[in-house]
Amino acid sequence: MDFLRRFTRQISFKPSQSLHEEILPQFTLKEVAAHCTIESCWMVIRDKVYDFTEFIEYHPGGYELMLEYAGADATNAFDEKPHTIEANDMLDKYLIGVLVKQDRMITK
Repeated sequence: MDFLRRFTRQISFKPSQSLHEEILPQFTLKEVAAHCTIESCWMVIRDKVYDFTEFIEYHPGGYELMLEYAGADATNAFDEKPHTIEANDMLDKYLIGVLVKQDRMITK
């Protein structure tokens, strides 16, 4: 399982954010925090902001698990659990922006 976790983390980590910075809107952590319900579920993963509202009820681990991280940075939780390549690819569908530079943890 350790191998799977490291492998998944390696293939899913995309450190380059410059293209997204130029195209996507920027949000603060405070703005993301306002979206912490099943009706509006935003999360931050690796300094990118995702709107999982459409997906929350379909999450294999249950919507309750996602609500724990709604409106917050879920990077550690996401990276600690093995996710499939498909799950990582699915992130692009829900990407709505990036964090402002001062709120970023990975790319300053």
